[in-house]
Amino acid sequence: MRIVNRPLAFVLSLALILGAAVLVIEVVAQRIGSEPVLFPWPSVYQWAQQTSWGAAPVMLLSVLLVVVGLGLLVLQLMPRRPVQLALDSGDTPTEATVTRRGLARTMRSAVTEIDGVSDADVAVRTRRIRVSARTRAARPANATSIRDAISQAAQDRLEAIQLQRPPTLSVRVSTRER
Repeated sequence: MRIVNRPLAFVLSLALILGAAVLVIEVVAQRIGSEPVLFPWPSVYQWAQQTSWGAAPVMLLSVLLVVVGLGLLVLQLMPRRPVQLALDSGDTPTEATVTRRGLARTMRSAVTEIDGVSDADVAVRTRRIRVSARTRAARPANATSIRDAISQAAQDRLEAIQLQRPPTLSVRVSTRER
């Protein structure tokens, strides 16, 4: 939902800024005795004076705004994807979790501690952990041995954390700097 919220908030803020700018321009133009510059507000004002609150266009617009508002409210109240993974605590009344971000950081630190690894990216999902490591090894034989070391270090760290449902581990090693 965060992917939708940020662009929607950006578009809404731009619309509000644009509306405020048009309003300021129109007020200044009206105060100096000029005709409307960007928006024909006198005709809209005249239409609003002649239209009652119970008129069909007003009611339709009201219903549309209520539906859009309720839709946005429902979207915000829907549960989001869990950001925590359950740990195997060994005690049934005790519940312990680790955040995806925390798990990614600890997996990254385990991988970057290996000699020859210059950097690593870790993506944690519910069922998969994807480790992308970069190494300075020039020969493929060295890259293969480093890949085995990376896989072993990541697997050891994952087992040490003791998740209830451990995700599968995917390791990719590139020998060039990004």
